[in-house]
Amino acid sequence: MKYKVKDIDSESQRSAAQLPDTASGLEEKLERTVRCSSVIIIALGLSLLALGIYTTVLVLTEYKSPRPCLSEVCVNTASRILAAMNKSVDPCEDFYEYACGGWIEKNPVPEWATSWDQLAILRERLVSDLRELLEDKNVDGLPESVLKAKAMYRTCIDVDKLEEKGIEPIQKLLESLGLPSRPPTEASANFTWEDVAGRARRLLGLNVLLSVQVAEDVRNTSRNRVVVEQVSPGFSDRYLRQPEQFAHELEQYHKYIKSVVAIADPEVDAQKFADDIIEFSKKLAMSMTSVEVRRSGTHLFHEVSVSQLVKGASGGPPSWKQHDWQKYIDLVFSNTSIVLDQNQDRVTVMDLPYLHKLSALLADTDPVTIEKFLWWSVFSTVAPMTKGAFRDLGFEFSKAVFGLQQRTPRWKSCTANVNANFGVALSYLYVKKHFDQASRQKATEMIEDVREAFSRAAARVAWMDAGTRRTTLRKLAAIRTFVGFPAWLLAPARLDDHYRHVEVVEGDLFESYLKLTWAMVKKSLETLREKPDRDRWVATATTVNAFYSATLNSVTFPAGILQPPFYGNGIEAINYGSIGAIMGHEITHGFDDQGRRYDEHGNLAQWWSAGTLEHYHARVRCIVDQYSNYSLPQLPGYKVHGFNTQGENIADNGGLRAALSAYALLAARAPAHSRAALPGLPALRTDQLFFLGFAQIWCGNTTTGALKSKMVEGVHSPNKIRVIGTLSNSKEFSEAWQCPVGSPMNPEHKCVLW
Repeated sequence: MKYKVKDIDSESQRSAAQLPDTASGLEEKLERTVRCSSVIIIALGLSLLALGIYTTVLVLTEYKSPRPCLSEVCVNTASRILAAMNKSVDPCEDFYEYACGGWIEKNPVPEWATSWDQLAILRERLVSDLRELLEDKNVDGLPESVLKAKAMYRTCIDVDKLEEKGIEPIQKLLESLGLPSRPPTEASANFTWEDVAGRARRLLGLNVLLSVQVAEDVRNTSRNRVVVEQVSPGFSDRYLRQPEQFAHELEQYHKYIKSVVAIADPEVDAQKFADDIIEFSKKLAMSMTSVEVRRSGTHLFHEVSVSQLVKGASGGPPSWKQHDWQKYIDLVFSNTSIVLDQNQDRVTVMDLPYLHKLSALLADTDPVTIEKFLWWSVFSTVAPMTKGAFRDLGFEFSKAVFGLQQRTPRWKSCTANVNANFGVALSYLYVKKHFDQASRQKATEMIEDVREAFSRAAARVAWMDAGTRRTTLRKLAAIRTFVGFPAWLLAPARLDDHYRHVEVVEGDLFESYLKLTWAMVKKSLETLREKPDRDRWVATATTVNAFYSATLNSVTFPAGILQPPFYGNGIEAINYGSIGAIMGHEITHGFDDQGRRYDEHGNLAQWWSAGTLEHYHARVRCIVDQYSNYSLPQLPGYKVHGFNTQGENIADNGGLRAALSAYALLAARAPAHSRAALPGLPALRTDQLFFLGFAQIWCGNTTTGALKSKMVEGVHSPNKIRVIGTLSNSKEFSEAWQCPVGSPMNPEHKCVLW
């Protein structure tokens, strides 16, 4: 259930077409910052003095500049900050342009990417580091799981083998699922959607038409449940629901389908096949419950027994009994240790209206159309693992829709795919070579500062009654923190146990993928009879992102993001402005419009008083309205979707405030931190450096196509809006930069929640 885990950025997720191994992967290697020797650092410091970039003493609003930090880290940080800035811009007019204008001008989106920002650069560096580790031929003493990851990488790189096998592996897979080996033109004699969709879920982990998985019971997270949910048609449901507005995107998707089908079978009428897929996909999209409705509450959730689901949960339509729901469920759990009890096992249906509409749609649709859709769903998922022609078509699609200009190098897509499937094994290698384990303690201390700052803020808010405040503080104190990597990661026996059922057939990527997928699907489904692991990490150490899990009530900061420019910048003001704000962002997710619905144990519960909720909603409405008025000149006619992005905007605002207060706690303990300075930036006080640190982690460029996708269906506001919107709500920002009331960065009315 994706909604339960919030991250700081979704750029690493696949694009609307859900095309594996094509265009939207990680980007090319960052040119490494040249490391200065101590002599060079001293020389640079003297040069800066000679050039008059800074003076020994500078009085600015009664502020005496301290001696700048000249360590290698500080010099690199100062160089990066200065290069990113555009000092010709008034910071009170447009702080994003002031902080990032230089970076934006010097860092256009690379041809092999659709967006380029600090997260993308860090991911690029990480994927290059992982490639180095995967290609290292020294394997002495490595755990078996790491050897499997290396074998998978070698198999993925060998494209000649993929070409030799052609599409025969796909054809065999299709037949094993009960589908024809070639695109169907008439319904197969024994076809039922329940057979095919059930087998696809079991063998490929592919949720088609509906999603079935095992996850925590949202109302009692001490146990697991079967969870049934709506699922995307395979292309953006918002694009499919508004075909006139997104005619270009749908035309390109149609072209992609037609081209793939023509390769699969030159004899078939590819035009008609694509027409049928698009039309059925539109109907599926129209059956889905919108994001706006799903965000509004939990009224869609229903809990039923397996028997009740099969017979027609909560008054299903007449068409319900035309479908063999029992067969579908049995196939999903076949070849596992799970035997469902029809009456005792409960199912959480996350979106019952969708299931009712799906039932009616399937009953009213010609079986051959449903078979075509299922055939396409399977074929398009696995085709990139065979002939290069399919990968080429995926690139052309991404080029036309998202503005990609260059294919992703094979080594890069293979590294990303191996990381996605063997992330725990790669984390073992990565943290041993690229992560300073001592920094885990420092990061943990920062999180505790941010938690304490949020706690003090929550204790002061006037709109919350005493009872709700006590529960809020209890939930805040209960948030579990996971930093860097799990302690068991470096134990080879535990690591190998994680992958003990995974088999890699070296030289056969397709077969290896099937074996890997089935092993992981089986393992996941069999957790139904297990107690949920409350110490579970929601991401591997080789992830450049941060997370809050509502059902675990936990925050996770993997080793991948605990790197410059987010962390380890030499000056604590910048560290707290960057990674500190991200830490605050994730903690605030526990109290955003979705996270607030879960209690300290991660259970879905109403623990807010009616009066407090009324005040809460009024303040959230302020944020929704504020962001709904933002637009970008790059995309005229589009505005930020303030309602759909409200959770992330709440987290950005609350996270910044918590981080700033946390930095004040640090400075009170160790006053020297408040007197730090960087070479070349002596006039900037630490409070100003804090806000620069925050703004510059969001410096970025995006292609028009990718920006449109983000504006239309993203849950994160565009980078510039994240900076402008958050800072314009900060009184402390306006004071630090002396912005007059009424200036763009200091509006008279500010939206403040936490």
